[in-house]
Amino acid sequence: MKYNLADICNFIRETVAISEVNTKNYISTENLMPNKAGITVAASIPKVRHTKAFNVGDVLVSNIRPYFRKIWYAKFSGGCSNDVLVFRSKNQVDPRFLYYVLADDKFFDYATATSKGTKMPRGDRNAIMEYGVPNISYDSQRKIADILSALDDKIELNQRINKNLEEQAQVIFDMEFVEKNKSDNKNQKGWRNACLSDIAQTIVCGKTPSTKKPDYYGEDMPFITIPDMYNSVYITKTTRRLSMLGINSQKNKILPSNSVCVSCIGTAGLVSLVAEPSQTNQQINTIIPLEDISSYFIFFLLKSLSNKIQNLGASGSTIPNLNKSQFSEIEIMIPPKTLLEEFDSIVAPFFNAILEHQYQIEYLSILRDTLLPRLMSGEIDVSNIVL
Repeated sequence: MKYNLADICNFIRETVAISEVNTKNYISTENLMPNKAGITVAASIPKVRHTKAFNVGDVLVSNIRPYFRKIWYAKFSGGCSNDVLVFRSKNQVDPRFLYYVLADDKFFDYATATSKGTKMPRGDRNAIMEYGVPNISYDSQRKIADILSALDDKIELNQRINKNLEEQAQVIFDMEFVEKNKSDNKNQKGWRNACLSDIAQTIVCGKTPSTKKPDYYGEDMPFITIPDMYNSVYITKTTRRLSMLGINSQKNKILPSNSVCVSCIGTAGLVSLVAEPSQTNQQINTIIPLEDISSYFIFFLLKSLSNKIQNLGASGSTIPNLNKSQFSEIEIMIPPKTLLEEFDSIVAPFFNAILEHQYQIEYLSILRDTLLPRLMSGEIDVSNIVL
């Protein structure tokens, strides 16, 4: 027998004073990450007196564009926007089990199919609460949650390690190319004024193959869009992939590994590295570096230019939009070749480790998402498992 979602949880509509909220505990659709990747720190908080509240153990889901699969299991209390749905488990329902019910791709497919609106579809709250859930005992709920949580804990550990590695490499970049250059003019010897096009073999503005030709899409090459770039040093997983037909329809858009992608339309200023040969859509400009210019230097350089990219893209437009020509002409300083080579040799092991961990994260995510529906359906029986 199946129950509805309303049988195991409630919508929460409590509020909290905005004075009790800061950028570290405010959740909006912007800092909920796609593809069940958790959260980031909010860029700002709204200028209101009260906002919706959530507690530890609540499940937060973005109600805008459900197909982005934005969900988070709350590990602290705080406030959130009205476009974030807050679910709280009822008595005799493990809150982590509720999270995995909602993290199942079947739920997001259902929420997308029943959503309302075209440009910015929102989940229908009444329909959402009618979503069918299995009748599973509390003991089995805990076992299912323990199995899946073990995988998520390992994913989170890898994410923390990668964040630490990136931060260490960032410190080295700042020491070599920011602090020294500020404090000692002698270190400017060999530096030269340039623009972004001067460090690139080419700058590629992506393009979307015709969506009217389904044969252009398949499994042969990653097709990168902005949601794939969130919270990722390397892009190892994409929502869509191209077939050989799609690839060959725009061969001049192929990007080699370690090219550097920058989002320039909509959410401008995100920076990621290409993990394997890929193509992107038109919202992304990508630098294919010159042979003697470190991809890792370009990565941090572009991150340091993120605000400038956002501001240039925002001028005179309601939606940030920085075209390829404007992007190519952004002024920079290029350090001496010896400094670039030294930096590359120091940080390359950091980035190699980040990429390895990122692939582990993708493997563990696939394993979790494969196990989840089989555990929920009872195909995998947990009743005799001792944890």
